[in-house]
Amino acid sequence: MDREEAVKRLRSKLTEKRFVHSVGVEYTAACMAAIYDVDIKKARRAGLLHDCAKCIPTDEKLKKAKKLGLPVNKWEEENPDLLHGKLGAYYAKAKYGVEDEEVLSSITYHTTGKPAMTMLEKIIFVADYIEPNRKMIKDMAEIRKEAFTDLDKAVIHILKNTLDYLKSKDQSIDELTEETYKYYTEQEKN
Repeated sequence: MDREEAVKRLRSKLTEKRFVHSVGVEYTAACMAAIYDVDIKKARRAGLLHDCAKCIPTDEKLKKAKKLGLPVNKWEEENPDLLHGKLGAYYAKAKYGVEDEEVLSSITYHTTGKPAMTMLEKIIFVADYIEPNRKMIKDMAEIRKEAFTDLDKAVIHILKNTLDYLKSKDQSIDELTEETYKYYTEQEKN
C-alpha cells in the first residue's frame, strides 16, 4: 500500500490528535534515519503506522489480541492499552501490507523498547517520544538533542524518565521496559 492510501486509511481509524502525532513520528523518524544511515522509507512507514491500533477501545484491545492469538503478558492483561504495539504490528501487516519484519518489530516495541534493538527500532522508539507535537515534558529539549547525537543515550534517558514517571504514579511497569533499561545502561558501561 502506498503512503497516500495508508494516510487515507489512518485518518479514518485515528483521532485527529493521534493522526497528527503519527505524521510527526514519521517526519522525525525520517530525519533520524538520514542521520544514522537507516532506510528512510522504512523509518517513515514504521513511524506513520506505529500507532495504527492505538484508538481501538481499551476493552477491545485485550479481546482482539487474544482472538488473534497474540502473546499477552500480565502487564498487558492489567493495562490492555500496552497491546497497541503488538496489535499495530498485526494490523500493519494485515491491513497496510507491511511485510518487512524490522518495520513490524519497530511497531511492536515502540512503547517498551527491547534489549538489543536495531537502529530502526531505536529510531521509532525515540521518535515516538520526541516528535514535534509532543508537549514539553521533563528533559525533552535535552533528549531531542541526544536523539540526533547519541541515540543510545536518548534511549536510556527516555527509559529512565518513563520508569520514574510510572513509579511516581504507582502504575504497573512492563517487565520488558525494565529489562531494556538494564540492558542499555549495562551497554553504556562497557
